[in-house]
Amino acid sequence: MDIKEIKHKSIKFIVCDVIYDELKNKIPGNWKVINFEKRLHEHSDLLKEKLQDEINKSQDYDIIVLGYGLCGNGIAGLISPKVPLVAPRADDCISLFLGSTEERKKQLKTEPGTYFLTRGYLGEAEDFIVSGFSEIKNKYDKKTWQWIVKKMLKNYKRIVFINTGNYDSSEWRKKAKREAVKLGLRFEEIKGRGKFLDKIINGNWDDQFIIVRPGVKITFDMFN
Repeated sequence: MDIKEIKHKSIKFIVCDVIYDELKNKIPGNWKVINFEKRLHEHSDLLKEKLQDEINKSQDYDIIVLGYGLCGNGIAGLISPKVPLVAPRADDCISLFLGSTEERKKQLKTEPGTYFLTRGYLGEAEDFIVSGFSEIKNKYDKKTWQWIVKKMLKNYKRIVFINTGNYDSSEWRKKAKREAVKLGLRFEEIKGRGKFLDKIINGNWDDQFIIVRPGVKITFDMFN
């Protein structure tokens, strides 16, 4: 299926904030978009619940496109009663930024302890890597908290900023580098590959995507 086939279709695009940040200036004007916060990835059951609820409310569209990879099984089990579902065949969002699941595996083979970042992951918060644990942080003094953070990140060796080319990266590169210095991790920058991402919105849904018939559940095996 390509753009010629979908340009007259009604499309609902349900997407993660991190992916939306990369595509927001490219999404076709006739697509209806709902984006969910990135923190939902930390709670796969809640993510699944939110996505299923939105799918259920979107049964008057021709196609529902999910801007999510498998994401810790967060989309496994989703089902659309009447409308086809389309999703990238990727284990998570990082594979989309790098161009393929194979490239992500290659990077992790080079250094298993890698924390990947883009502008969408960085956001506006300071201490963004541990910002989701603010309630815990407030219970400890500074020295104890630093020790806890060190233990939390003990398996990480480097921070990799993925330069996707979709925005001026200078500010975000600096922010990622500051975080690496603060946490005592090695900093690297690699160039992203936007072709996989762009396929989501141009309708070039080839074998890097799953297209799921109405009434069929998304399963883990579809991503192999």
